[in-house]
This record gives sequence, C-alpha cells and structure tokens, in this order.
Amino acid sequence: MPAPKYTRDQIETAARMREEGKTVGQIALKLGMSQQAVDWHCLREGADSPKTRKNIVGDIGPMVVQRGGHVVRRFTAEEDQKLLELEAQGMTKSQIGRALGRRPNSITARLLTLARRDARLEALAE
Repeated sequence: MPAPKYTRDQIETAARMREEGKTVGQIALKLGMSQQAVDWHCLREGADSPKTRKNIVGDIGPMVVQRGGHVVRRFTAEEDQKLLELEAQGMTKSQIGRALGRRPNSITARLLTLARRDARLEALAE
C-alpha cells in the first residue's frame, strides 16, 4: 500500500488553521496541499471555521449543483434519515451507497457532515 500523500502533522496543522479561521485556499497554499484535500481532511477531522461553526440550519441552495464538471445532488432530509437508519443496522458505506444510489465516498462525507452538525447543536445546548 502506498504511503499517505499528506503527513499526520500536515493534516493536524490544516485542521488547526481552519479552526483559527483561515480559508481553505490559505491553508492549501501554506501547506502545499490542494484545496480539495484541505477541505476533505478538515471534514474528516471535524475542523470548522469559526463562521461555519455557527451554521446549524443545514444546506442552503439548490438541490442539484455542478461541481468539478459533474452533477452533484444534495442529500434530502429523507435520505439523511434513511442513511442513519442503515448505518445503525450495521450496513457498510458501500451497501448504504447502493441502497441510496450514492457513491461510498458521498456516504462517508455525509455521515461526517451530519456528525459535525450534531456536535454544533450539542455545543449550543451547553
């Protein structure tokens, strides 16, 4: 198996910088990472910018967008509920993806997003 592209130190530094309010572009430039990599690793680490931490409403905007030359469908509330039910049943991300007509990496990213949203709600309740 090939070595990871980014070191643990780079990922932790990116997450810390994001929490401090640096933009994805600023972090990418400083650490020699792509913006997509910074975004993904910050998502995986649960690192939000101070502005993003205040967003508990959820996704705003069109349900279908064009990103990177392909169409991206946002998850609906019904899909979120089904996704969480299937995960609780012990299904793999690949199985959940097939059940919802989504790719496994989309399932992973959505689960991370939902976890971050729950963490924000819990923080507000304290």
